[in-house]
Amino acid sequence: MIALLRCIKSDFYKLRHTSIPWIHLLIPLAGAFMFLVYYRLSSWDTVKKISGYLEALSIAFPLLIGIISGIVIEQEEQAGNFQTLLCNTKSKNTTYLSKLIVLLLLGSFSIILAVGIFALGFHTMPNIFYLKAAGALVIGNVFLYILHVFISLQFGKGTSTGLGIAESLISALMLTGLGDGVWRFIPSAWSVRFCDYIVFKFTYHSVNSYATQAALDTKQGLFIMLFAVCIAFAISLFWFKKWEGRKSYD
Repeated sequence: MIALLRCIKSDFYKLRHTSIPWIHLLIPLAGAFMFLVYYRLSSWDTVKKISGYLEALSIAFPLLIGIISGIVIEQEEQAGNFQTLLCNTKSKNTTYLSKLIVLLLLGSFSIILAVGIFALGFHTMPNIFYLKAAGALVIGNVFLYILHVFISLQFGKGTSTGLGIAESLISALMLTGLGDGVWRFIPSAWSVRFCDYIVFKFTYHSVNSYATQAALDTKQGLFIMLFAVCIAFAISLFWFKKWEGRKSYD
């Protein structure tokens, strides 16, 4: 545990003079302010405004995860062809966990900031709604962070970014009727669908067949997501323990 904390502290120190902290600070601020300004001038229904903002965040994050994961891992490659990552501690998994935790913490900070700023400027829903929405965005992206760290390590930044673009497009498609039957099995759709259900639950209180089916689908999606995250995490630890670096593909 002490070694892990030291690695996390070291990783944050490495990022201190890079663009990564600014990306996680400025993009959420800029996005929230732009939506708030637009919504002041827009005649959209309140529910549609909130839903639209959360959907935009959900769609944007797979791309951002792909880019940021690629940049962070590329930094390790340029610093010495992953030698720090592979040889810095007695347990290789400690350095892997440190990278993953740092990325998750930075991503969670961005989500909390983006949702929090929006909530302050658009306080038409209770605080618990925004807390649940932020939580849905955080947990819905855990699998993507695990996946993109693996992709960045194995194939490089370009592949991670390309996959992020594809995932964002798929996330948008999963909002349509195309996603109704399959979204539970699509990692990039989890955040957007969970947020949509939270909006639905807080705004429509009638109990009908659609509400019952939506609740059932969401529970199934949550179970599949948790199972997939546990499996992916275990496999990634086993894989990284055997990993010895790669040639640059970028």
